[in-house]
Amino acid sequence: MKPKQIEQFNRMRAALIRIAKEYQTPDQLRRNAERDYGLDAGEAIEMAYENIQSEARAAVCGTRAVNVNGSPSRRRASGKEK
Repeated sequence: MKPKQIEQFNRMRAALIRIAKEYQTPDQLRRNAERDYGLDAGEAIEMAYENIQSEARAAVCGTRAVNVNGSPSRRRASGKEK
């Protein structure tokens, strides 16, 4: 792996660890949302979902798919990967 790929991998790994360990489960949010955040459960779950999407989006920002041979894959005109 090249230094930039290592940096990107580590950024994605860190985001996945944060998502896995720091976010409450939906059940925990249902129980604690009112007390912890002053929100109803649905609103807390919706906000958590948006935060998770934002974390994932930031983690993959600037990354490119790598094919099995190690070189970047080419995108088709439709935007779908090979």
